[in-house]
Amino acid sequence: MIPVDGVIDPPMADYVIRSISDAEQDGAGTLVLRLDTPGGLDSSMRDIIKKMADSPLPVVTWVAPTGSRAASAGTFIVMASDAAAMASGTNLGAAHPVAIGADLTSDEGIKVTNDAAAYIRALAETNGRNANWAELAVRQSVSLSADDALNQNVVDFKADTQDSLLTQLDGFTTKAKNITLSTKDASVSQASFSLKDSLLHLLLDPNIAYLLFIYGLIAIIYEFVHPGIGIGGVSGAIALVLSFYALYMLPVNFAGVVLVIVGIIMLATELFLPSHGALSVGGVASLILGSFFLFDSSAPFLRVSWPVNVALALFALVFFVVIARKIMQARRLPARSSQQAMIGETGITRSRLDPLGQIFVRGEIWSAEAPEDEIIEKGVEVEVTDVRGLMLRVKKAAEYGEGGP
Repeated sequence: MIPVDGVIDPPMADYVIRSISDAEQDGAGTLVLRLDTPGGLDSSMRDIIKKMADSPLPVVTWVAPTGSRAASAGTFIVMASDAAAMASGTNLGAAHPVAIGADLTSDEGIKVTNDAAAYIRALAETNGRNANWAELAVRQSVSLSADDALNQNVVDFKADTQDSLLTQLDGFTTKAKNITLSTKDASVSQASFSLKDSLLHLLLDPNIAYLLFIYGLIAIIYEFVHPGIGIGGVSGAIALVLSFYALYMLPVNFAGVVLVIVGIIMLATELFLPSHGALSVGGVASLILGSFFLFDSSAPFLRVSWPVNVALALFALVFFVVIARKIMQARRLPARSSQQAMIGETGITRSRLDPLGQIFVRGEIWSAEAPEDEIIEKGVEVEVTDVRGLMLRVKKAAEYGEGGP
């Protein structure tokens, strides 16, 4: 049993292909892909289908549990399987190619659609399924429920539980591989995502990729604005490398990348060249437009969501307009150590200074020294005149202003 939950992307394809190979080596008799996907990348889908076809084992797809779907690329995988089943409350279809770098109404887009329609029709015919409906799923984005799919010969079984699936599969003979299944009372082992698979799959979420990209740019700029021990630079560099991996794997529009970078530069420039908000407004607008155009696809699961889009733009605005600006202002102040800043402060003696003792200043008790040949009694107000290590040198605070007696 190989759970396939989520977008069909390169990490998911690697996981499925590796799991099929492992099952072959372990001596499994049948493979079941438990499917729940909104679709995914065409190249990853085709890699999975090639492995399914090449495997000597019969490969079953099961759209389950209730509430799952096998949309877009998932429909192709169902059509390519040796046996197919669906649970109640599931659906499949809507397999029209998503626009990635081309207008589907253009000549190039029409070629893409025709290629996808021919491909899914061939898969359906090979495995004895309703090829006409399969082609409509590509050309008209039609979908079916579990009952309708069973009635129209799109899937072979309706099964709500694993036991029901294995019972119905027992004795079924596949068309393409001509294998009779023996699954009744079979023991079942389940594949699982490795930590590496999970991490890479997470990175290819467009929202995560965009978040890492924005954070990396901001962290690098922060390191230049406020040089320190390098946390901003190191974390920013790591975030950018991870985001570059995702941007390389996903369908990216170069114009979107440029707009995002320009937006960050505009916000950063506001720190040095105040424009009364013009650069800030332009930067936020550029970020929002950039994230909208960043991923070159019409599929919702391959785009940055609007809440994430707006939230990250506002975060960048607040960082540069409020936080970074205050850091810049603080850096322009005269450098004074915390101890040197004590000079001029007033406090109260906590003991007699003869000449050494203790005073209370700025909410803390300090060791203090009175001027030479002078004794200051306990409870007298004193003023700090110098700092020597952890010792404060003090004098009696003036009791009268200038011109007084």
